[in-house]
Amino acid sequence: MENNEQNEIQNISKQLNIFQRINAVQGAIGYIQKDKSVSAGAAGSYKAVTHDAVTAMLRKHLIEAGIAVAVTCVESEFDQPTVNSDGTHAKQRLLRAGYAVSFINIDAPHDKLVVSVIAHALDNGDKAPGKAISYATKYALLKTFLLETGEDEESRYQTADYDFDAVLKMAGEAEDK
Repeated sequence: MENNEQNEIQNISKQLNIFQRINAVQGAIGYIQKDKSVSAGAAGSYKAVTHDAVTAMLRKHLIEAGIAVAVTCVESEFDQPTVNSDGTHAKQRLLRAGYAVSFINIDAPHDKLVVSVIAHALDNGDKAPGKAISYATKYALLKTFLLETGEDEESRYQTADYDFDAVLKMAGEAEDK
């Protein structure tokens, strides 16, 4: 009986389109814990979720849902090194890159969702391309699967005079309608 049930589940899964598969993964995962403290220099530090944590949380669910993820760099450009006041070149260089992150239905590869992501990476060696692709992939995964990470990334920049209570009240009223 178990084999018949497994076969039935697999057959149903093969009939799902990419959006239904993404929805299934969204239903399986809710919150992902920020796992790293990042120094922001004089501004202090903040918590972040790493690429590896996002991948570890999603991998099993992507496989079960039959979703492959492919990342393609569609454009990239390194800034020229800046010149320091003493005439030397700065070691850090900024890479700007655009990526297409594809979520592909493995049972019908033409059925896919492609998300465009722009990423920047600052590095003094050869690691900027890896940093940028990891950043782009992480955010495409977080946003496509609507993964909550706790504190909003934007909240680090909001001022104390922002009226959160009013916004929460409006959101609650909108849900009631």
